[in-house]
Order: sequence, then C-alpha cells, then structure tokens
Amino acid sequence: MNEEIMTEILKAAKEEFLSLGYIDASMRNIAKKANLTTGSLYYRFLDKAEMLDAVVGNEAEELLATFKQIQNDFAKKEIKSQINEMTTYTENGLHILLNYIYDHYDTFKIIVCKSKGSKYEFYLDSLVDVEVENTYRFINELRAKNIKVKEPSEDLIHILCTSFFASIFEVVHHDMKKEEALKYADEIYAFNQAGWSVLLGLDFKEDL
Repeated sequence: MNEEIMTEILKAAKEEFLSLGYIDASMRNIAKKANLTTGSLYYRFLDKAEMLDAVVGNEAEELLATFKQIQNDFAKKEIKSQINEMTTYTENGLHILLNYIYDHYDTFKIIVCKSKGSKYEFYLDSLVDVEVENTYRFINELRAKNIKVKEPSEDLIHILCTSFFASIFEVVHHDMKKEEALKYADEIYAFNQAGWSVLLGLDFKEDL
C-alpha cells in the first residue's frame, strides 16, 4: 500500500511540476491530486524541494554519471586515438545522453524548463564543469606530446562549454522529436568541433 501511495504522489508531483513549474507548484495541489491530506504529504516529504528530488533526482544523477563515464573512458585512450576518434566517439556519446534524456523526457522537461527556483535550475552547470575539466585535460595531454596548441582564456572556455550544453538542451525547450534532436546535436557538435580546432590552432593531420 505504501508503495502504491508513493507512486501516486510522485505521479501527481510530476504533473504539478510539469504544469506549473517548481515555483508555482503547490504541496496542497499535489496532495489533492494524490487523494491525500496535506499533512499526510508532509509526513512523507519535508518540503517541495525534497519532493522535486524524488521526482527528478535519480535520473539527473544518472545522466551526469553517464557523461562523466563517457569522458573518463575517452581520457583513457592514447592521445592519437582521442584525436582520431574524436568525432565519432563524441557524437556517439551525445547520442547516448540524448537517448537517455528522451527515455526520461518528463524528468528533463522539468529540469530544463520548469526548475527555476530550485537547485536544478543550475543542473546545466554540473555538466559544464565536467566538460571544462576535460577540455583542460585534453589541452594538457596535447602539450605533453609536444603538440603545439593555443589555450583560450579561462572565461572563454567556460562560455563555450556552457553555450554548447545550452544549445543541446534546446531540443527539450523546442520539444523536438528524438530523431530530429539527434540530427541537430550532430550538427551542433560539428560546428563546435570546427570552432575549437581554430581556437586551439590545430590541424590534426599536420600536427600528427
């Protein structure tokens, strides 16, 4: 019975967050939708923030963990392999992330479009931090192999990594179909990679 009640609560909460967003969502409304008293709801959840965690937290953490694993696996490759496989490996990684997002679309619709006022408003930053860290790692590995490479400013690296993920999450803002989103992501990545090659001053074929 408790499991059935929890399922109804989370279903009602998801509907409330999707409809009204975190700021305007009401514990009273969620209790009503779940056929519970407000007191019964507060017995199970401390507040609205804890309820949002229950609705989106696991899947948000799983996407971040998946992205970290993709980056870690890529970093284990020899630098020449990283360069040679950069396009296909990163595109495949993007597809893994987007497939996960579309498998849990309501969760990421809430995070991307409805989480203002909660900690998930800044979820993008956690992905950006991983991307920034691995951008510096890649630059340092190139230099360790005596490959001449420019280093953009810290601010520029952060801005570009932020804009990249912001553009990827636009597929959720625009409610694109998955097939369209995957194609869009490939185009964004191709554009992004070409820009980084110029900024880093690299012609991989000549440098290697």
